[in-house]
Amino acid sequence: PEPPIRWRIAGWQPAGSRIMLPAQFKAGKTTALHNLIRSLVDGEAWLGDAAVELVSGAVVVLDFEMSRHQLRVWLREQRVRHDDRVCVVPLRGQAASFDILEPATRARWAGWLRAAGAAYLILDCLRPVLDALGLDESHDAGRFLVAFDALLIEAGIPEALVVHHMGHVKERARGDSRLRDWPDAEWRLVRQTDDPGSARFISAYGRDVDIPEAQLRYDSSTRRLTLIGGSRRDAKVREALPLVLTAIDDAEVPPGVRDLERACGSTDHPRDRIRAAIRLGIEERAIETQKGKGGKVLHFRASTATPRGCAEVRGECAAHTGARVRGVPALFREPHARTLAG
Repeated sequence: PEPPIRWRIAGWQPAGSRIMLPAQFKAGKTTALHNLIRSLVDGEAWLGDAAVELVSGAVVVLDFEMSRHQLRVWLREQRVRHDDRVCVVPLRGQAASFDILEPATRARWAGWLRAAGAAYLILDCLRPVLDALGLDESHDAGRFLVAFDALLIEAGIPEALVVHHMGHVKERARGDSRLRDWPDAEWRLVRQTDDPGSARFISAYGRDVDIPEAQLRYDSSTRRLTLIGGSRRDAKVREALPLVLTAIDDAEVPPGVRDLERACGSTDHPRDRIRAAIRLGIEERAIETQKGKGGKVLHFRASTATPRGCAEVRGECAAHTGARVRGVPALFREPHARTLAG
């Protein structure tokens, strides 16, 4: 019988595996990598959520994009405790020196990595190396990845992560399809919109890995990322919920689902998102429902007497009367099955 799967990062990376991290332009890939480095050498939970098994040696980072000074500043702000186990090699403008397609050069790099005690190798990022070696991103990436696998074996490095950019249109690694075939798992880092300041989301999928898309919270003072959950669709639905609550407040009589759809029809949110926002409001007890005439489901702002007490009573309509009542709970009769009594 085979032993159970060992995890370097629980749910995210099995021990002895390769990861490809395609990221959108300025989506925060370097910040994510620095958070990963801290987790690997200090044993802190990855993104504040997933348990990490400490690496047995050093984490080596080959950085082909940032300057030495900027790398030092950004990593210093992570407050890595075991920084003696982190080896950062700034190679911006020197990518041609990483010509691992040539066996003798690859052997020299493997010897250097063994001497550094490398147990985890991060390459950030792939495109500058391909350009420096005259490789076509759309056809030759596989040649480089075969050589990279050979380097890992020669250097005795069990795990690695390679960063690559996504295309401008589709959310996938740009170029050769081999970039998706090669890794054991793919982590994807994206923004909610094209706005560089919009929320970031991460997901992971591959062999034994299936992490659904979830939002990241960024602490600018420490450059630390925390997984807070909820996909981009969930974020859009949550964005629509205040509009639904306002529509309930402004209605002369308790509105039904179609009434709320019409009231929110002039917004940027489609009908299915408005319906999802209504369901979210009910689940979070910000909205209460009651059956009206003809089986129509009426919607009210939640009473302050609900267990969570998550919504202030504001602009409710007294049941069956249509009279506006402000500052006091609505009078509910014959509650719908989903209505929670105080």
